[in-house]
Amino acid sequence: MPLYPTFEDLKVDEIINHQNQKLMGFHQNNLEGYSPVAGCTGLNQTHFHYDEFGQLVPGPVSSPVTENTPQQPVLSEVTQNQPVVFANADSNAIQKSLGDSAEIKHGIRRIVLCKDTNGKVGVQLISMNNGIFVSFVRNQSPAALGGLRFGDQVLAICDRVLAGLSSSKAMGLVRKAVQNNVVFLVRDRPLERTVVVNKNSSGCLGITVEHGVITAIVKDSSAARNGVLTDHQVVEVDGQNVLGLKDKQLVALLRNRGASVRLTLLPNSVYRQLVRHLWKNQLRYEMDRSIPEV
Repeated sequence: MPLYPTFEDLKVDEIINHQNQKLMGFHQNNLEGYSPVAGCTGLNQTHFHYDEFGQLVPGPVSSPVTENTPQQPVLSEVTQNQPVVFANADSNAIQKSLGDSAEIKHGIRRIVLCKDTNGKVGVQLISMNNGIFVSFVRNQSPAALGGLRFGDQVLAICDRVLAGLSSSKAMGLVRKAVQNNVVFLVRDRPLERTVVVNKNSSGCLGITVEHGVITAIVKDSSAARNGVLTDHQVVEVDGQNVLGLKDKQLVALLRNRGASVRLTLLPNSVYRQLVRHLWKNQLRYEMDRSIPEV
């Protein structure tokens, strides 16, 4: 699943793909004569701007036009006899990244979900600092299967930007969305970070955990050398969500991992805000613990 560095990169990529689909439609009966060009035709963020309605549209920002002002090219419909050139969205104009799902990239991705038989997608959203975040993903739910994760920031739902909305209004957009087309634009876990820690000869990482929170760090351990901080919640171990697990379960999981372990960490103060409307058993027994492909 591609990740994009900005909301605009994702939207421009969608516009390019839509333009290419139009070109394919115009020449579907003569595709052999129009091979895709292996390169970008110059479409990038500089060729798009926000109009007065807040929509991202083709063309540069408008300026006063005079007789000597050259007209800037914009995307237009293709006529039947016009040569076809396909914009390559995989070029450097549109940045994408793929990789280890345990690694946090802070990029933006598009997720399309279908509701279950009860009309739910299995996600709970929380408002914090004028943003909307994922606070809970139910196991085996459409949200889990689609790759939503705890701590993801939801930027938009069905093209409605969520900045400044309350939790209830954001959830209302999910409920009102059509059954098989609930579209999320999501930034990958912006408040979390990952740290790779190596075990010593005794198999220890050099941390003490209480209720999932790192409370102490062993001097000169791998955790200390790699910058692990106290008062941070352990969210994931090698990409697997561990929120709500008992300490002995978490310790056993860490013990059974390899020599190197990737920890996903979140400041405990932020964690408490994200889960303030959840109950403990909800995290322990219902949280999704799969490792999604991001």
